[in-house]
Amino acid sequence: MREIKCHFDKAQYLIGEPVSLCLDSAFISPRIRLFGLAKEVMAELRLLEGQVVIEALCKGNYGIVVEEGTLFWEGAFDIVSSMSEVTRYGFLADFLPEDSENKACEWMKDLHINAVQFYDWMYRHDSFLPPKEEYLDPLGRKLSMVTVKKRISDCVKAGMRPFAYGAVYAATEETYRLHRDWAMYTMDGEPMRFADWLFYMDISESSGWTELLTQQYISAIRIGFFGIHMDTYGFPKHVWNYTGKPIDLSEEFPKLISRIAKEVKAIRPHGGVIFNAVNNWPVESVANAPQDAVYIEVWPPNTRYIDLYTLIREAKLLSGKQVVLAAYLKPFSDPSTEKAEAAFRLCWAAICASGGTQLVLGEDAGILQDSYYVNYAHLRKEFLCTVQKYCDFLVRYADLMYNDAGADVTKTASGGINEDIQFSSNFCDFSVDAKENTVWTIVRESAARISVQLINLCGNTSEWNEGKNTPMEVPEIDLKLRIDRPVLGIYCASPDGEALGARELSFSCYNTPEGRVYKASLPMLKYWNTVWAELG
Repeated sequence: MREIKCHFDKAQYLIGEPVSLCLDSAFISPRIRLFGLAKEVMAELRLLEGQVVIEALCKGNYGIVVEEGTLFWEGAFDIVSSMSEVTRYGFLADFLPEDSENKACEWMKDLHINAVQFYDWMYRHDSFLPPKEEYLDPLGRKLSMVTVKKRISDCVKAGMRPFAYGAVYAATEETYRLHRDWAMYTMDGEPMRFADWLFYMDISESSGWTELLTQQYISAIRIGFFGIHMDTYGFPKHVWNYTGKPIDLSEEFPKLISRIAKEVKAIRPHGGVIFNAVNNWPVESVANAPQDAVYIEVWPPNTRYIDLYTLIREAKLLSGKQVVLAAYLKPFSDPSTEKAEAAFRLCWAAICASGGTQLVLGEDAGILQDSYYVNYAHLRKEFLCTVQKYCDFLVRYADLMYNDAGADVTKTASGGINEDIQFSSNFCDFSVDAKENTVWTIVRESAARISVQLINLCGNTSEWNEGKNTPMEVPEIDLKLRIDRPVLGIYCASPDGEALGARELSFSCYNTPEGRVYKASLPMLKYWNTVWAELG
């Protein structure tokens, strides 16, 4: 039996835009249902020549199910008030003349990726636009500006914002020799270099380099890009200018971000900037700069699942913004494909359950295995359905993940001496800090809801960037929830089952001197389950 496929026309929708779903040709007169978390949502649907059109929906995240006889398809979509409200980031890295018609943008649209980093698209680091349509990049790759522009157009048509990659302080030797006073230097007066072929330049407000860089960014926006990906290399941190004056880059970066954001917005009202705080530096100073999200490229010593959680939690507390982790999965460079795929599922679960999103998916069913995006790996065709479900799950249940404004009570309500939320099982141990060979639990509480994320690390270590075993399944977990408030319902959902829909769980309760306790048995845990209680 062939796979049933339906496709939205956009990766994300703005309030007031009609939601259009192109149905698989196997559907003739299907039943279509919409859901918000566990509850069915009533909406006016129109079926027009193989398309479902949904109008007048409120802002929010939705699941959709299409059924007819034995045919079944499900997906998700979201409606937002602004294109920069949430960043689900992907990448493009191939811009050969023959790449202009490939289907990479359609693949990313289906995954609900709504912002796309065009990696190493430019002619030179300090001269973005090429002298002719076909050109060689700094490492000798053949590129085409026709392809770049076509892919920009494809992104915009699909509701995805294209971002132009551009390192903030990288210049060619030619520019350095023409403008030595623009460069960064060591305390001993030596020019600072990256990989022996790029020179670090002074990004201070008064530097001529900053003006040149600003104009290069503007040139990218004028050819159609919606935003700028302001890359850094994580080093240097303390530098000196041409006159021997020390420069604190952690103070200069926010000024540069503000300057570029203002220029971008003047041309593209829906545009923005994203700045790379490599390995979380200097997140304290840039978190509140006018960027669309806090973006952190993750490297050692942030090697454990709990480090991913901590990066996201601290960045959200500092900024109140969305958090994107560029967490590249080196297991995909290894022939052990199944271990790499398990690593993806656990890493995606860890980041999303912690309230962030991950940059790792993109170009031509690609997945990033290192920081040079051109080296991306290809996902197995048989694994694409799983990836789709994990992306659908993130969008459908965003209110329990990146949209969850509840307080993180993981270590105050559960674990150790905390007895408000208790987990027990004959088949596993539990941890609140992603210990190896445990079920890791994350808990958030708001006025209307308590949500619990359960990530199965049974049979695995606590390190996120290594090949993983398929977790040992946990057939049953008992939950005790001590909260002296009415519980209207307890629900569970997972991207690992046959369907993404929420399952309502039966529960009982009893009274204690410390308040009412609710008990429920949770279903089998494979990789990742999300459980929540709606409160009265």
